Amino acid sequence: QAPTDSFELTTERISALTDKIPQRPVGVVEGTSYSIIILAAFGVLAYLVYMFVLNFIMEPTALQCFNHTLDVLKADPRITVRLGASDDIRAWGSNSSSRVARQQIPHQIYKDAQGQEHVRVQFYMKGPSGTGLVNADMYRDTAGQWQYTYLLMDVYTASSSNPSRLYIVKPQ
Repeated sequence: QAPTDSFELTTERISALTDKIPQRPVGVVEGTSYSIIILAAFGVLAYLVYMFVLNFIMEPTALQCFNHTLDVLKADPRITVRLGASDDIRAWGSNSSSRVARQQIPHQIYKDAQGQEHVRVQFYMKGPSGTGLVNADMYRDTAGQWQYTYLLMDVYTASSSNPSRLYIVKPQ
């Protein structure tokens, strides 16, 4: 009587057959191309990690300025009287139907004659009573706090066709 094949015996027979198949050596060109592909994959991964950290963990300077200015304006009674309660005020980067364009804050980073880094931001605000276009120029003082060279807002209301300009911080 012949013994019945078990799974282990079948696996051993297959391994015995496949172990005798010779492996061809990897050529220089093939090995190099694999190395280049692996290095390129690591480069792409490093770039993605860098962009993630830059955009989601570290807050960009323009976004810091936008958030600081928005907080200052929402706390200013001259703004809340013209636009509405601070909880009802919304802000965005540009008037566009594109969601991505609205999320981008137009800004410019430059150095003045003394070497001080300035950030200019421009964005829109809207409340129940009107809308406004905000322009600000900011820099960090020696204590690391944001200071304004100027902060102004052009307010558009339904009752007036011309905007009224509010100087929160007058240009010097």
